[in-house]
Amino acid sequence: MNVLDWVNRVNGWVWGFEMMLVFLAVGLYLSFRTGFIQFTRFGVILRETLGAIRERTLGSGGEISPFQATMIALGATLGSGNIVGVTSAILIGGPGAIFWMWVAALVGMATKFAEATLAVHYRQQFADGSVSGGPMYYIARGLGLPWLGALFAIFAAIAAFGIGNVVQVSALSGALSNNLGVPPAWTGLFAALMVAFVLAGGVRRIARFAQALVPLMIALYLLVATAALVVNAQNLGAAFLSIFQSAFNLQAGFGGAVGVAMIEMIRAGVGRGIFSNEAGLGSAAIAHAQAQVDHPVRQGFWGVVEVFLDTIVINTFTALVVLSAGSWMTGGLAFDVLMGSFGGLGPARALMPIVLSLFVFTTLISWAFYGEESAVFLFGEGIRWPYRLAFAVLAFVGGLGSFGALVKVSDTMNGLMAVPNLIALVLLAGVVAKLTRGFFSGEPWTPPK
Repeated sequence: MNVLDWVNRVNGWVWGFEMMLVFLAVGLYLSFRTGFIQFTRFGVILRETLGAIRERTLGSGGEISPFQATMIALGATLGSGNIVGVTSAILIGGPGAIFWMWVAALVGMATKFAEATLAVHYRQQFADGSVSGGPMYYIARGLGLPWLGALFAIFAAIAAFGIGNVVQVSALSGALSNNLGVPPAWTGLFAALMVAFVLAGGVRRIARFAQALVPLMIALYLLVATAALVVNAQNLGAAFLSIFQSAFNLQAGFGGAVGVAMIEMIRAGVGRGIFSNEAGLGSAAIAHAQAQVDHPVRQGFWGVVEVFLDTIVINTFTALVVLSAGSWMTGGLAFDVLMGSFGGLGPARALMPIVLSLFVFTTLISWAFYGEESAVFLFGEGIRWPYRLAFAVLAFVGGLGSFGALVKVSDTMNGLMAVPNLIALVLLAGVVAKLTRGFFSGEPWTPPK
């Protein structure tokens, strides 16, 4: 058995049905420990986040605003997977996969809340005022297991090169080449130059980039998707109903009479939800750790909003566009199926490559930051510029081909990130619960030494 065979075997485990159940179980456990905060306190969460973007007084620590930190996190989760990946989930598991995607998101809100809260609570403050945080820090500092934190950092630093870089640029290159005739080398070159420029400015330039582009791309995509839904409005009710009818139907998947097994449908939906919003993988916590807040729970609220926008809003719009058009039943490649779902909407179809470009570029920048922070945890500040250079070079190379081996390895590393992170979330659930109770009872936050 060669190396790739071992990688395929591990990949099948980390993204398998049993592991999907572990993600859901941890999310349910954290929901219980926090009093199902994503439901019982959702109004408070919206008021403290989207309702207080301008009013919130910045707290101590951190280099960027809570909103900017969330935009970096959303920049990573809102990638080509929100456009193409959701369509793939429907092709594999049928409309019912979307129901299970929602389930994963609802429990994932508690998971992301815990990740963001712990990221701020256990972040490392340096003499120059900068901070670093994320699972590697709350594992090392909260559990006293630096070797397990280092394991997470290794997985994240490697995963960033593939799922956060080559996969994204390759998808964009193919879409622009097929639909607009843009040479792949030009796409790769532009991606490499953009990555190099933004990363050179550090986390504050990354934050400004995300703050400007992420809201824009969300607005553009929702505009395009809404136009498609208006055109297919007569099918919208049936499309929405098919999600629930198919959720427990063994013949819900593409393929007619043969269909797919219930397990495959659940795996497709839950897997897409996890891969999309990254709740449980721990990556977004690296961005949330940078926020200037006076209490970790405030940033935890933003974690809930992040999952809500990514999966409940964006992914649902994608699913309804595809289902209401009915084009998914013809089969084909995911991007072609999605584009076909816009029918005769010429302007909308023309905007899609632009929207996809924005999704890819924000993912590139955010994952470059995640990988860089992970590498710094392992090797110190001296690794920053070599890592940035390697990331930019791979962005160019990614435009030229898919590089299946690297993609497979990075996909496996991405899944493996969840193992140390989920262990930490379960063992530190008591800390999250205590911080949550303290916040709502008005207790001041005292960072651990």
